[in-house]
Amino acid sequence: MQFHIPADTIKALLVIAAKSDIRHYLNSMCIDVRATDAVAVATDGHKLLALPLTVTDDAPALVPGCYIIRREALEGVKAVLKRPILVTIDPTTRTATIDNGNAATTTPLMDDKYPDWRRVVPLAVSGEVSQFNAEYVGAFGKVHKLLGGAYSPSIRHNGDNAARVILPGDAVGVLMPMRGDPQPLDNPSWLVPPSAIEPAEVPEPAEVPEPADVPEPAEVAEVA
Repeated sequence: MQFHIPADTIKALLVIAAKSDIRHYLNSMCIDVRATDAVAVATDGHKLLALPLTVTDDAPALVPGCYIIRREALEGVKAVLKRPILVTIDPTTRTATIDNGNAATTTPLMDDKYPDWRRVVPLAVSGEVSQFNAEYVGAFGKVHKLLGGAYSPSIRHNGDNAARVILPGDAVGVLMPMRGDPQPLDNPSWLVPPSAIEPAEVPEPAEVPEPADVPEPAEVAEVA
């Protein structure tokens, strides 16, 4: 099976894949093949990118399966004159050959089982606002640019469930939200506007006791 994959697409997939996860298959790219289509997928468990692949006209019939190519074999790919990278999967020998037009490298496929990634892709979203890890959002910004986007990706919020990231072409992004529990904020005094500062209460003056009544002097009796 042979697939033409642009070098920037491979870079985009590696942006989303994990880098040093103990689950080594998450550090890699998977080509998920069915009888009628093939998709390149990368995920780190928090974010996911999937792109449909074009099968070369003279390629053998598709052999269903998940074919995992190690990150190390893909990181060394250098684009030559912007030509797509030719990736050949041999299900019999369990190898992948990566050819940029000037050089070809053959590497063993990983034997791990790749996650059932389609299960986490939402086919509809609620629109309920979510919170996201800023680093993950930034990663999709890089992906959007690598895939030819002019501005930034759009996120379709889905509450506490996985959100869809809208990317150029037929690419599909998935982003897991963070928990949105209310958290108290520590606001320093210099941040609070003067209008929000309540004036200190001025104590009322103490009451001055009224003077005690002074008895009038007794009348002096007249001297006879």
